[in-house]
Amino acid sequence: MAMYRRLASGREEPAELNLLVPMVTITDDREAGLQPLVDHLPDLTMEQALELPMTLVGTLDQITAQLRAQRERYGFSYLTVMEPEMEAFAPVIAELRGE
Repeated sequence: MAMYRRLASGREEPAELNLLVPMVTITDDREAGLQPLVDHLPDLTMEQALELPMTLVGTLDQITAQLRAQRERYGFSYLTVMEPEMEAFAPVIAELRGE
């Protein structure tokens, strides 16, 4: 993001920033929801997995708070959710509608 901001600093209009979200899991146990990812990527720690912007794992409240924080921090103006995750993402859309 820092490199993009530096390279785009002279743009008249800011670009829309898109985040590709390949993983949406609504669960009360974030670590259990992320464990398959950590198992698949052995160099990734659980702490790192919890911080990834592209993994939306947790309760509905945790996920919506994460998205609000990412919008504020990074400026993501829209999300692309992979087709297999669309149904899981529907409650998040409902919660954030109008924001």
